[in-house]
Amino acid sequence: MATLETKQRGRRAHLAVVGDSQTNITTVSKQPAFPVNVIAVWGPAGSPGKSTVAVNVASELALQGERVLLIDLDTLAPSLALSLGLVDTPAGLSACLRLAEQNRLSIDEYKRLTISIALGRNELSFMPGLSSAHRWPEVTPERFEKLLTDLQGVIDHVVVDLPQATAFRSHLFHPSSMATNDFNRDTLLRSVLSKAAKVILVSGSDPVAAARLLIAKEFLDDLEAAIDPLLAVNRFRTTALGSRAKDELEETFLTLAGLRVDVFIPEDRENLDRAMLNGLPLSLLKRSSPARVAIAELAKQVSVGSISRRSVAKL
Repeated sequence: MATLETKQRGRRAHLAVVGDSQTNITTVSKQPAFPVNVIAVWGPAGSPGKSTVAVNVASELALQGERVLLIDLDTLAPSLALSLGLVDTPAGLSACLRLAEQNRLSIDEYKRLTISIALGRNELSFMPGLSSAHRWPEVTPERFEKLLTDLQGVIDHVVVDLPQATAFRSHLFHPSSMATNDFNRDTLLRSVLSKAAKVILVSGSDPVAAARLLIAKEFLDDLEAAIDPLLAVNRFRTTALGSRAKDELEETFLTLAGLRVDVFIPEDRENLDRAMLNGLPLSLLKRSSPARVAIAELAKQVSVGSISRRSVAKL
């Protein structure tokens, strides 16, 4: 580790002593994209709230009239079904992957294996994840890409909730990690992050979360792809860093990771807890909640530049 000799104005020491500010990052070209518009939601270890962001970004895009599929692609700890209050769910991801590989994934099968969530006049499709984390080898990059190929013309956006990295040189390690012929738990993660049209990187707003975010950015920089993520600071509050928390986080992420914060999602525990209790996205619970307003703004940033049925119809 290298300590910054000169701290930026207002930065706390514990935020400055992270990573090596002298490390040169090599810019590489973007990998070939997926056949449909994929929005990857990812974050470091420590539950920064990526699942909450994934559910609500997908909901906001659906409310814009887009055809959206939300996939629980967290092969380590799938949780979206419970977040949405769903107990009895179809096979979802595993069955769709198997059918796609066998060239048998029809529209009827797709609808049977996903759940339609009504959002007023619009709807959000949800594909449940693995029933057991031990089945992660079933979700290969090749199978996932074949699934997306079969969904061309059926959906406009695929929002995926991704797992944390399990093995990385900067201390990110999980006991379930294994490597066999270059295929390990991070193979899918690396592929999706490299090929996604947009990556939303989710961080918490305290010193520990900031340090973990910087490590996660190193993971992105190690990929053989040029990734320019949207950075969302979740559960933002000033109690952990003081009155200048926003400035300190912005300066830290910009100086040490080259990242600009795209949105601060306020701490909104009461409304988020009510949403969890009722199994609803924030847009169906309280549209004026501070967290919902911020996530709606993030969804607008995500949709900028994307090609979809709705945007083409406007031309």
